[in-house]
Amino acid sequence: MSNQEKEKLKEKYKKDIKEALNDLKTPGRRYRQIPNILTASRLVSPLVILPAALTGNISLTAGLALGFGLTDCVDGAIARKLEIESDLGADLDAVTDKVFVGTLLIASAFFNPLLLCNLGLEAAIAGINIKQKLSGKETGSTIIGKYKTWAVMGLAGLGLIAPQLELGWLVNTLALGTAAMQGLTIGSYLTKYGKADKMTKTPEISNVVDNIIPDDIKLTDGSKVKDKTKNETGTQLEGLREMSEFFHQEQENRRITEEQPKVYRKTDTNNQ
Repeated sequence: MSNQEKEKLKEKYKKDIKEALNDLKTPGRRYRQIPNILTASRLVSPLVILPAALTGNISLTAGLALGFGLTDCVDGAIARKLEIESDLGADLDAVTDKVFVGTLLIASAFFNPLLLCNLGLEAAIAGINIKQKLSGKETGSTIIGKYKTWAVMGLAGLGLIAPQLELGWLVNTLALGTAAMQGLTIGSYLTKYGKADKMTKTPEISNVVDNIIPDDIKLTDGSKVKDKTKNETGTQLEGLREMSEFFHQEQENRRITEEQPKVYRKTDTNNQ
């Protein structure tokens, strides 16, 4: 992502945050930020869940995890019901989900250190997506990635209550199975993003032109035919590259929509 694109993205986030703060200051519009407040509440989950787990209070840890988990179930439903979805809410939801899942895995690891392996793999997956996002390219889940998410959530939740139910053996088994799914997810993301990069990469033409057109052929104005050919061909290929990138992204968006019919985006219809 170029510096200009980074600045543009930064300005967009500043604008979205400013609008959210204005909603909170306006009595008649405060309800519009209810979903975002519920979503953002998961950012404080590490501050309460981890201390509870560290003291060995399994019941309190599980109760807090359940409470924060419920916010993930209702924030999207409220946003859709009130038709107040927004890009800010969608991005915030993605971030808080990673924080919450990571918190659950760390808390569960206090009772079963094996889950630290799953935490490391989940961090690697997040890193891949963050790198893709910062490069200015679209990110999106794969089929194995969706199943992996549910597996990690289930594993983290079970890991919190397993000590009381003496189900450590089950957690160990699920941890290994989930690790395998996380590994497959990493592979699917690398393949997916790698193919996207390959499809949108401008072909190298310098060597081809050098091998076809002799260096001593010149136009009437004294310029070399080889140089002019490189410039004009490069411009045409750049246009084709941009067209290819556009159609590829449209195809990818359509595929994601078909594969994830239940995924919502919090788009504020009043700001469109």
